[in-house]
Amino acid sequence: MSLNDPKKYFYLKDGTSLRSIAELANALDKMPDDVFNHHVSPDHNHFASWIEEVFQEPHFAQSLRKVHTASQTSDMLKRYLEKGHFVHEVIIIGGGIAGMSAALYAARGRLDYLIISPDFGGQMNVSGEIENYPGMAHTNFAEFQDKFREQMETNQIEFTDESVKQIKKLDDGHFQVVTDKNKYEAETVILCTGARARKLNIPGENEYEKKGVTYCHVCDGPLFKGKPVAIVGGGDAALEAAAGMLRIASKIYLITINPKMTGHQYLIDRVVGQDNVEVVANAKTVKITGDKTVNGIVVEQGGKQRTLPVGGIIIEIGRVPNTELAKGLCDIDADNHIMVDKNMQTSVPGIFAAGDCADGHEYQYVISAGQAVYALLKAQRYIKRR
Repeated sequence: MSLNDPKKYFYLKDGTSLRSIAELANALDKMPDDVFNHHVSPDHNHFASWIEEVFQEPHFAQSLRKVHTASQTSDMLKRYLEKGHFVHEVIIIGGGIAGMSAALYAARGRLDYLIISPDFGGQMNVSGEIENYPGMAHTNFAEFQDKFREQMETNQIEFTDESVKQIKKLDDGHFQVVTDKNKYEAETVILCTGARARKLNIPGENEYEKKGVTYCHVCDGPLFKGKPVAIVGGGDAALEAAAGMLRIASKIYLITINPKMTGHQYLIDRVVGQDNVEVVANAKTVKITGDKTVNGIVVEQGGKQRTLPVGGIIIEIGRVPNTELAKGLCDIDADNHIMVDKNMQTSVPGIFAAGDCADGHEYQYVISAGQAVYALLKAQRYIKRR
């Protein structure tokens, strides 16, 4: 598109007038540094503003504002002209540790990327103490988040605060990502959608959710101060919740369907045997009772039912992968995880997955971070081969 109205031309510092994006791309190849730096800096990007206002390309302009050198700007303009419209190199979906790790490497690798997530932190928001992340002997979710946020800001990584509704494969091999606000196009997509709390699906659970029933001891545990609390689950998550509640709850019932707690031994040592902790083993949780709020939980042991009087219930029985976006698009395994190969690529070339939504079945922060970085590097190679 070439402009006919001189009022819409772009006038460079040296007086040169530009009538199209193609003319801007050609001018960049021989533009003096002082002219470029006059129009582009970390504080402003006159080229991006012109392209957004005159050519009605807001997504292209948003990406242009992320680059601050003539060569990067030139490369992006030439990609746009080659394709005939704006296409991101990679779109990362998810704002947890996997999504943030992929975005960090995308930013440092100078890829044209977008990270889309309605929240920041993912499952870090419901974590407690963290003692198994390399380089950190001990931290908690708030400190861990702050470190990541600082790193995001240092690398000028900004989230697109939207919810993805659909991913479509286009005829040219690109992907259209449809959100609640916009439509984006990308050469590759990395799914880092994580997982959510698994429910018991018993009477009273939905009725008393947020009225004493919670899936996040970090968020809601302090509300149960001085009250007896039931924690349902037999693994690390339940033990971490119990450790976090030791000084808050008057009594803790650890309810597990197993003969004993099955988490890491250091967590078992920290929790089991404390004066205010009772392990309720070989117990099936059958019902949650209450009035306006929770007042009890019913368990079944050896064919007999028992009601435990509690003022709060924390459910920690695992996670369900958030893979609804991939269904009908990529292969999904029997446990609803996205199937990936050794390159973290799904059954659809160009779509990658990492973290708790992928089929590794090992839910650790360090694994999610590593998988996401690997997926990003493989996506970068995929782009270069196309």
